[in-house]
Parts: sequence; C-alpha cells; structure tokens
Amino acid sequence: MQTAFLKKAGIFMLMLNFIFATFPGASYAGLVGTQQILSSQTRSQQLTEIQTVLARDDIRAQMLDLGVDPADVEQRIHSLTDAELARLSSGIQDLPAGGSLLAVIGVVFVVLLILELVGVINIFSKV
Repeated sequence: MQTAFLKKAGIFMLMLNFIFATFPGASYAGLVGTQQILSSQTRSQQLTEIQTVLARDDIRAQMLDLGVDPADVEQRIHSLTDAELARLSSGIQDLPAGGSLLAVIGVVFVVLLILELVGVINIFSKV
C-alpha cells in the first residue's frame, strides 16, 4: 500500500514538473548602450591595474607594517564607485616611480650644506 502511494505521488510530481517546465520564463531584455559596455571594461581595467600595484611585495609589506590587512584592502577596492576607482587609478598612474628628481637633488644639496656648516665635510670651500 505504501509503495502504491509513493508511486502515485512520484507520478503526480513528474506531471507537475512537465506542466510547469513548459511555461515560458520571464525575461527582461533591453538595449545595452555603448557607454555601459565601455564603463564596465574601463572598471575592470582599473581594478586590474590597482590590484597589480597592490600585489607588489613592498606594498604588501608596507600595508602590514601599518596594520592593514591586504584582504580588507581588496574588499574595499571592489566596493569603490566608478568615480572613486577612476580617481585612484589616475592617482597611481600620475605618481612618480622613484620620486621627483628635483626633490632628490634638493635634499642632497641641503644635506651637503648642513654637513658643510657643521664642519663634517669641506666640499663648498673647494668650489
């Protein structure tokens, strides 16, 4: 008796499955603009660029020294808006790799001047 009931319930479920499988699903189609496609491609390029910079060993070491978890940084990067991501990406591109050459020359000159005034070296008296 129990097997007959299970057999009838199984057949009933199969019939319902076939009936509901023939109903068309709801689909919402619309036009996708060129600007939307370009912005999604630009976003993925910016994310890739920022992740490449953040994956460097010296950057990760600096983050860990400051007490920042790299996983948290990754999560925050993904939650940025398009405008914030573009600003961060352009900021990374505009930063000089080793600093400004003029600033380095200025610092070296100031250090040499201080050492000359203190009497440690004698460079400027020869000039």
